[in-house]
Amino acid sequence: MKQTMKSKLSKSIFRPLLMFTGTVILTMLCLSGITSYDNKYITKAPVTQDNLTIVPKNGSYALVDGWELYPDSLLTSEDFANSSLPCYRTWAGEYPNLALFHDDHNPYGISTWRMMLAGEGSVMLYLQEPLCAYKIYVNGQLLGSSGTVSPDNYTPHVRDGVFTFALDSETELLIQTANYSHYYGGVWYPPVIGSPDCISRIIAFRMILYGYLFSSSLTLSLFCIVLWRHKTGRNDSVLFCFGMLCLSFAMRICYPFIRMFGAPLVRTLYAVEDAAALLGIYFALRIAFELFLPEKYRLHKLFRILSLAMCSIVVIVPLGVLPFLPNLVLWYGFFISCYKILVSGLLISLTVYGCFMGLPYTIPILCAATANGLCLLYGTLTIGYYEPLVGAYPEEYGSYCMVIAFAVLMVRRSRAMAEENIQLNQHLQEEVAQKTKHLQNLLVERSQLIAELGHDMKSPLTSLSNMAQIIHLNNIMLDEDTHKKILHIEKQCSILSERLKSIQEITSRTSSPIRMEPLVLNDFLTDFYRNYRPIIELYGPNFLNRLCTRPCRVMANQEQLFRALENLLYNAADFTPPAGQITMSLTSDESFAYIRVADTGCGISEKDLPNIFKRSYTTRGKEGGQGLGLAITRDIILEHGGNIDAVSKEGEGSIFTISLPLYESALP
Repeated sequence: MKQTMKSKLSKSIFRPLLMFTGTVILTMLCLSGITSYDNKYITKAPVTQDNLTIVPKNGSYALVDGWELYPDSLLTSEDFANSSLPCYRTWAGEYPNLALFHDDHNPYGISTWRMMLAGEGSVMLYLQEPLCAYKIYVNGQLLGSSGTVSPDNYTPHVRDGVFTFALDSETELLIQTANYSHYYGGVWYPPVIGSPDCISRIIAFRMILYGYLFSSSLTLSLFCIVLWRHKTGRNDSVLFCFGMLCLSFAMRICYPFIRMFGAPLVRTLYAVEDAAALLGIYFALRIAFELFLPEKYRLHKLFRILSLAMCSIVVIVPLGVLPFLPNLVLWYGFFISCYKILVSGLLISLTVYGCFMGLPYTIPILCAATANGLCLLYGTLTIGYYEPLVGAYPEEYGSYCMVIAFAVLMVRRSRAMAEENIQLNQHLQEEVAQKTKHLQNLLVERSQLIAELGHDMKSPLTSLSNMAQIIHLNNIMLDEDTHKKILHIEKQCSILSERLKSIQEITSRTSSPIRMEPLVLNDFLTDFYRNYRPIIELYGPNFLNRLCTRPCRVMANQEQLFRALENLLYNAADFTPPAGQITMSLTSDESFAYIRVADTGCGISEKDLPNIFKRSYTTRGKEGGQGLGLAITRDIILEHGGNIDAVSKEGEGSIFTISLPLYESALP
């Protein structure tokens, strides 16, 4: 027993450890690959000792080194022509903002970035998100701008810039920037320069990549949310959380399209991006809690409060705090990065716990959570040293790994639920079949019991009725009181006999399903009329038969249909005076045959007409009757796939109409 437990524990530890190690190695290899082949700091343009940046004729290069930074100044080419100004020799990505140049560590302000280019021919400059407002000059000529850089009239506007110009032997590139709204500022992202075709390919590839990430995650999100919205009978919170995880990632990843066309609400844009990133982590953790710690409700609640509070902070701080306390900018970005890494570590811990407990769906989440945590850590540690040229950021790759892993989880989970539903349906079908068979057996046994009981009751009841009639007819030593009691016995025996007959009739109908066969109504009604005309005319009324000449074929049980018409005919005879008339007719249309039994009797009152087909409902009053005839007739017609209705007006007679579907395969 102990050996088995040790074997299970070893297996539960070995597999997660192997997957964790493999994921770490694979993720580091991928990060190393993109750092080596998709990094602006690797593909940077060469700089001479005279601080002159060489732009080769072919390919594209990142303008990383060779920058001159002039903080708190908006300078033009004329300023450099007249005098030599003190500057900071720097590289793009060294200073995230201007905090190091201010005694109060205020990160906001204006600045001028200058670079001397050397090369020939026409080139294109791709200025990626110069936070936040900028103007760009080449040899003193204004190429373009975004927002307003003046401190007195600062208007932030985040927009990627694409500019084409011609290189001379020495070309001055001058960028004026202003930032009073974001924790990054200036030329934080290295611009890219190269031939127009090459830059166009870079932008196109980047847009295709982000378009794929955005569209795939948004499609998954909408599919899951719609599926969750239309689910009935169960509240699938995991499906909802996965849909919101994908939606959060889609909101986070769509920023290149917004910045390509420009975004004036800078603070709001970055607040939404940060909130979307934290919401994605929040919903990923919610799924992990639901799958691996469903019983820890208080822990769920505490986590939700803390996570939603953090999401609120990344919205409130940029919009309402940083404009008044700009010194917090130095810690704000670092604080968000640390929070992401810590929560990612919590997600990995939850997944490892699920692995040790032998819970399903743990391996995909463990791999994705590990990759995401490493990407977050790598992206934080390589700020200013790694910048993708055409691809996405490590954090974005890690988040998309989470989306894919949870998509795999949802597919596996949906498949398991579908298989479970199939098994449940099969079991349910088997159980229904067993119950149905059991009920059929009970019905057969009940019918047999009632039939035997009716048969056993019939003989003594007949004997009792005959004895009462003999005594009454022979008038054997009867006084008046005894004579009345004998008559009462006769009457009760007659009532019991009618009830017994009704019970036997119902039993005979429910004992087994009726057998249908093709039937020509014209011939059937002709035989019926021939058999019952003498009987009905003994009642007094005339019995007429009016049939259409077109053959009307139906699927019917001749015996049951005979009984239904017999009930209608006897009812009509009972309520029609001797001088009246009963008419049976047959008509048809393209789909149905119609049998009508009309009489000129007393009719049915308006209040009684809706109830005449109900079982045990009768209008005979003291004359007797159990209210079964019309109910049985209706059941027979319904079993034939037809319908029966009645119209009547008190004092003018009634018309009962039976509609039966025509037997189409037999129609001429």
